[in-house]
Amino acid sequence: MARILVVDDDTDHRAFVVQLLERLGHAVIAAENGHRCLSILHDQDVDAIITDIFMPGADGIELVTELKKLGSQIPVLGMTGGYKGVIRPYENLFAVLANAKVLHKPFGTRDLEVALDEVLRDAA
Repeated sequence: MARILVVDDDTDHRAFVVQLLERLGHAVIAAENGHRCLSILHDQDVDAIITDIFMPGADGIELVTELKKLGSQIPVLGMTGGYKGVIRPYENLFAVLANAKVLHKPFGTRDLEVALDEVLRDAA
C-alpha cells in the first residue's frame, strides 16, 4: 500500500484519520501542521499527503504553496471541517493550488478510501 503523511492540528481527528488509513493497510506518518510536514519531507518520502486546510502553524494553503515552490509532485488530498459557505473561496483556492480533492469532515472510511485512491491514481 501507500505511505501517507497526515497533517492536522486537531489531535483527535489526526489520530482518527491515521487509524482509518492503517486499517486500509497504509503506512502513516502524522504531523500537526504544515511546518512539521515540510520538516518530515526533508527526511522521508511519501506517496501522498492528506492535510487539513485550516490550522495554525502553516495551514494547508501555505503548505501546498511551499510544495509547489519546491517542485514537489506529491499528490495532496485536502480536508476541512469549516462551514462550507464561509470557507468555500479558501477551499476552492486550495483545490486549485494543490490540484486536489477536498473531503468535508466528518467523513468515513469509504469516503477517505475513494478520495485517496483517486488522488493516487491521478498522480500515477
